[in-house]
Amino acid sequence: MSNMSHDIRTPINGIIGMTELADRYPDNLEIQKKCREKLVESARHLVSMVNDILDMNKLETEQFVENDIPFNLAAVLNRVNTDQQMQAGKKKIDYVVDWKKSELNHMYLMGNPVYIEKLLTVITDNAVKFTKPGGNVSVWCREISEDDERAFYEFGCSDNGIGMSEEFAGHAFEMFSQENKTSRTQYEGTGLGLAIAKKITERLGGTIEIKSKKNCGTTVTMTIPFKTGVQNLMQYTENVNTESTEDIPLEGLHALIAEDNELNLEIAKLMLEEKGICVECAADGKEAVAKFEESEPGYYDVIFMDIMMPYMNGWDATRKIRTLQRPDADKIPIIAMSANAFAEDIINSHISGMNWHLTKPIDADKLMTALKECIRKNNIR
Repeated sequence: MSNMSHDIRTPINGIIGMTELADRYPDNLEIQKKCREKLVESARHLVSMVNDILDMNKLETEQFVENDIPFNLAAVLNRVNTDQQMQAGKKKIDYVVDWKKSELNHMYLMGNPVYIEKLLTVITDNAVKFTKPGGNVSVWCREISEDDERAFYEFGCSDNGIGMSEEFAGHAFEMFSQENKTSRTQYEGTGLGLAIAKKITERLGGTIEIKSKKNCGTTVTMTIPFKTGVQNLMQYTENVNTESTEDIPLEGLHALIAEDNELNLEIAKLMLEEKGICVECAADGKEAVAKFEESEPGYYDVIFMDIMMPYMNGWDATRKIRTLQRPDADKIPIIAMSANAFAEDIINSHISGMNWHLTKPIDADKLMTALKECIRKNNIR
């Protein structure tokens, strides 16, 4: 509780302090810019920590989440590695896939793709976070055995970061555990990453091991079983993106946003309009369905859908749109923009017929990436 209190109050103190400092120097543009940067930094750290706390709480309730979902393992690995390579690049860390250790005999599997992606993101994010500039992170995935129904995969992540002592490594999977106090400030860790990873691994029926040496680095390996013989990949079929989306134009697209919170609506609207996108708004799912139904086929190019809305939630609205008897009903990209961030929420978004799930607070870069990817897949432009 002491660690939790410290970790939550630190970014809150930064947010309050920077706001008060900005108020004292309203005409100093340099101070205003610095305060805004620190505000965003503190807010993002707070959101990350709250997400970790909620994820851990959810995992500890032992609520069942469907694990037999068909998915493309290569697509999951591609998303995780692409995101982490970007983060590593910002810190000037060399992030590489060790192809000598990597081997995918079965690409289409049955399991829980959301948990797998979360697990790999937590482990690789930790490696990048606790590795100094100039260091390196190496990841791999290989099939180590199989039987008539299952394939066992080893996922690994190795870094030459700050590492940990042999004594502390035995407590690394405990909540809020960090070897020294400076780690909480210098590296902005919550001490929940490995605890979450262990819980997810157990949920997936696998094992996780950690080897580390102080000032030399850390290696984490996870062994996870998956069912094989998948024939129909349904909504979770995602081809690995080998095409760049950088040059996809957005100007002139028509977007419909369904959002009941006025502030969130204004933020999303501004993000899209900055790219030259024409935006129309709906206050709830029912109004969004009505606007789409009344429009000419092909008028809207994309729909951004909140989930928790009055009259009709985003999942039901998406199902309703997908069943309409018009040529664009099953083709128009529908992207969730929601504060619902648990594994089952993301799975339910896919099951309802949504193409993508973005969690609030919405990151402008991730929003544009999702939009461009949907445009590429649906050949809108």
